[in-house]
Amino acid sequence: MNIALVNLNLLVVFDAVMREKNVTRASKRIGMTQPAVSNALNRLRHLAKDDLFVRTSEGVVPTARAISLGPPIRQAISLVENAFDPTSFEPKKSSDTFNIAISNYTASIIFPKLAEILEQKAPNINIRSKQLGDVDLLKELEAANIDFIIAGQQLIEGKKFMSASLYEEEFVCVVGKNHPLGNKNKLTIKEFAGAKHLMVTTTGKALGFIDYLLDLKGLKRRVAMTVNQFLVAPSIIRKSNMILTCSKRVAERFKLEKVKILPIPLITETLKLKIIWHKRADSNPGNKWIREQIIDISKNI
Repeated sequence: MNIALVNLNLLVVFDAVMREKNVTRASKRIGMTQPAVSNALNRLRHLAKDDLFVRTSEGVVPTARAISLGPPIRQAISLVENAFDPTSFEPKKSSDTFNIAISNYTASIIFPKLAEILEQKAPNINIRSKQLGDVDLLKELEAANIDFIIAGQQLIEGKKFMSASLYEEEFVCVVGKNHPLGNKNKLTIKEFAGAKHLMVTTTGKALGFIDYLLDLKGLKRRVAMTVNQFLVAPSIIRKSNMILTCSKRVAERFKLEKVKILPIPLITETLKLKIIWHKRADSNPGNKWIREQIIDISKNI
């Protein structure tokens, strides 16, 4: 391909549509009219000899070709941005959007303070949270669909990515005060395995690290119900004979909800949360500023 035919603005349009998956939102993101963005996409399709994006009722979906082009184009744009303005980032003037893959619970710990900081220092920066689910998060980070992942130590980031430690979570059991085991101060492993369990999972799959630990001891548990958020868990535990395994911080929030917190009768490591970003964004001043805020917030959790 003759590189002289590729206008840098075309790459900016491509990157915006890849990020937003919607032509209207992409046009607003980069300050262009929707017809101008559509025209740029047509020129890109001609150059790439591919449709690149397929329209749906909710916006557009990238083709396999577009997905493969996404990371190198995002990296090229970052290099150009840093080459012309490597250190300049003014939070007060920035209107950047950052996409963060994070669980509901972790967001409830970090985001209130982050919102307070943004309100004071960067009122026009936008944050978009995405659930930790069945998708390959590192592939999403590689494709620049997300800017950060906040997850536990079980997610190994590999050589293309960088990470920083945030804080640790300890696990406990939560039962209703009227639960048959609610009069105990400690559960045996058999009592724990023999009870019905409630599990919070965004995927709906009733299998987690607890099941792995029980399996090592030749035991299984029955997950009687799964929910996709912690918000409903206290009322379910309060009105049922199920056990919820969760972090101690979550359990502490349930204290006023007529529940009892018990130690977990299994040897478990603390969950060590970390923030992960792509190496190509390491020197990007906006990316660096946001992750520094999150790291500082975590020091006081």
